[in-house]
Amino acid sequence: MRAISYFQKTVYFPEKPEKKRFFARLQAGEWEPGTFRNIERLVDDRTTFIDIGGWIGVTPYWAAQIAHNVIAVEPDPVCFDVLTQMREGNAGQVELINAALSEDEALVLHSVGGGFGSSETSALIADETGMAITVKTVTIPDLQAMAKTERLCFKVDIEGYEYKAFDQFRAIDRKRTAGVLLAVHPQILAASLSGPAVLRVLRTVAATFRLVRSFRGFRLENPSAIWAALRKSLVRRELRGFDLLFVAR
Repeated sequence: MRAISYFQKTVYFPEKPEKKRFFARLQAGEWEPGTFRNIERLVDDRTTFIDIGGWIGVTPYWAAQIAHNVIAVEPDPVCFDVLTQMREGNAGQVELINAALSEDEALVLHSVGGGFGSSETSALIADETGMAITVKTVTIPDLQAMAKTERLCFKVDIEGYEYKAFDQFRAIDRKRTAGVLLAVHPQILAASLSGPAVLRVLRTVAATFRLVRSFRGFRLENPSAIWAALRKSLVRRELRGFDLLFVAR
């Protein structure tokens, strides 16, 4: 296992030569510093941190050092294997759920670049060189029932499928939840739609506002992130992703 220190905490990862550049950015504090600031602000030893899209353990095993416990949800089989390997060498209580967030009984998951293990694994779009598997699912009520504390904090990063999970987000307990960190991927939704490019963009913008509305009952702390992403999208002529933070009112 390799020790990586980032944002004042150390996490032990399996040796992954292909992730060398990523780990260098992580250790230099260049990868999503706002995510860790928000986790540290919203999570404490009275909180269950529910990480939907645990990837290779960067956030769940970091958060486990400050949370009462962590529930990490990850459907990608390669990433889930990494998460499992990490459990023995890292501090904190981390429960691993090999599933995808959905109210459907099963979900088809597509790999990127020929195999699983990428952070871009998605249920929305398929890569011609990739693979597809059917995965089990879990719901927000299921996860809330598993929590060991009354206080909750969610992180959701599910590569575009956030646009298909409106009902799940409405089920988040507003009284128990301190905040929700949501990664939004409009470029993935647009790529999954058919029709002229302009129409796909308009449909994606409309869906994004419906996504935000599914978090009614929370306060959107950083609405400027939406407008900044729109400006960048217009300048670069391609849709850009962004991160939103919803906090308890």
